[in-house]
Amino acid sequence: MIKLKDILNEDRMDNTKMFNQSTINKIASDIKKMVKFEKGYNTDFRYSEFNFSSGEGGFGFKWDHSKNMGGQIGVSFSKSGNHRYYNYSWYQRKYTGSATADTMKPFKFKGKPMVWEDFTNAHLLEFWSKAKKEILKNEKGANAALSAEAKAQKAHYGAKADTGRIGYGLSSQPRK
Repeated sequence: MIKLKDILNEDRMDNTKMFNQSTINKIASDIKKMVKFEKGYNTDFRYSEFNFSSGEGGFGFKWDHSKNMGGQIGVSFSKSGNHRYYNYSWYQRKYTGSATADTMKPFKFKGKPMVWEDFTNAHLLEFWSKAKKEILKNEKGANAALSAEAKAQKAHYGAKADTGRIGYGLSSQPRK
């Protein structure tokens, strides 16, 4: 029997028009293991492709660990052959990796495919073998931002008076 929570937390995987679906599923599984992805509240994992009639397009894998933490990896295809990729993780708008159009890196594929119809499974595997190394580094950066915020909160709230009373300081009214 399918449970409602399983439907709500289901991965959103576009059917691929460029690659083998089994390869997409394997890469998704690898990413989940690398980032220690766990299904739960405010978590999401998805694969999407963009294929335009001009030949431009791209693909990407995106994950959200929670409302405030996640990552993304993918390629944007240009019909000029100047393909660019992004690979980043984030926590609270603190990005680690190439996250903006200015920081996207060029990616030269073997055989120099130009438009999305030219891409094969071999191109996807070529990209994956080079890009997966950055995922762990980016996730460490996002986790460092999370740890820094946790330390800041601990310092802030640890400096407050400890009276042992629940709600201390919430009201200026005298207690009876």
